[in-house]
Amino acid sequence: MNYSINITDTAKGHLRDIALYIAEQSKDREIAKKFVQELEVECYTLSEMPNKGANPDDRLLVSMDYKFLIHKDYLIFYTIEDLNKTVYIQAIFNAKKRL
Repeated sequence: MNYSINITDTAKGHLRDIALYIAEQSKDREIAKKFVQELEVECYTLSEMPNKGANPDDRLLVSMDYKFLIHKDYLIFYTIEDLNKTVYIQAIFNAKKRL
């Protein structure tokens, strides 16, 4: 049975911010839209293989059962709830961009 994917409001906000940033940098909304779609597709691959991501080095994140995927320069952090077969996309951000 496949897992359902739940992109949290926080992660949706991150996707909006990523789209705005890429559109501003590239001066092309289509490039931004396409890249955000790539990130979303990557998220949905977790429905079939929720454990495919890596464990973070950070002890706090590990203690909270976070895993992550890498897509280009972006990190997708997520948690898995096996009981209801749901993957929660918690955060998405550029690994190289300073906060």
